[in-house]
Amino acid sequence: MSLSRTSGPRRPIPTRVAVFIDGQNLYFRCKDHFSSPWIDPLKLGQALVAEDQAQYGPGSHVLECVRYYTGIHEKDRNAVQYEKTTARLAAFEADGVGVVSLPLRYDPAGRPREKGIDVRLAIDMIRYGRDGLFDVAIVVTEDSDIDEAVQDLYALRNAGKWLAVENALPYSGKSGVRNPRWLPSVKRKRRITTAMFAMIEDSRHF
Repeated sequence: MSLSRTSGPRRPIPTRVAVFIDGQNLYFRCKDHFSSPWIDPLKLGQALVAEDQAQYGPGSHVLECVRYYTGIHEKDRNAVQYEKTTARLAAFEADGVGVVSLPLRYDPAGRPREKGIDVRLAIDMIRYGRDGLFDVAIVVTEDSDIDEAVQDLYALRNAGKWLAVENALPYSGKSGVRNPRWLPSVKRKRRITTAMFAMIEDSRHF
């Protein structure tokens, strides 16, 4: 007698979507593809969920949260950029976006570098996934270090929980601009197209 193969867990309806954004990575990729660097994080999350609702039905997906991760200059080293970034992040938070900012580190030549942002993003993705706070994580980054966190989240699905991870990146198709570097373990790739960017560009001045 053969045993019937058991099916895996079903996708919850509505599917709760959490968006995790590497702010610096998104900034530079938007600058390359759209010649304008700023995206409104909340509008990005809403646009991605709207695409799913258009494909699967109005009640199929809901936006659970949007989280934005970035480095920030030290005030005594670059007061102008510190004030601008602080104002922008405050506006994001007022929209309901969860913001994580860490001080930039400076090399001996005084050049700023982000440190720890990818770690914080990865930790939060795994923690939120284990706590059952989302069904789909959409991660907006090309940082390959995040791929280990993606694999950990897929392992939770193998333990009997329905869980998915998607990767969203700018893509314009412009000549001379390199294609997105997708995270290797992510199965669904989401393009932030020129048409989408026109709807979600953050044109606020800070």
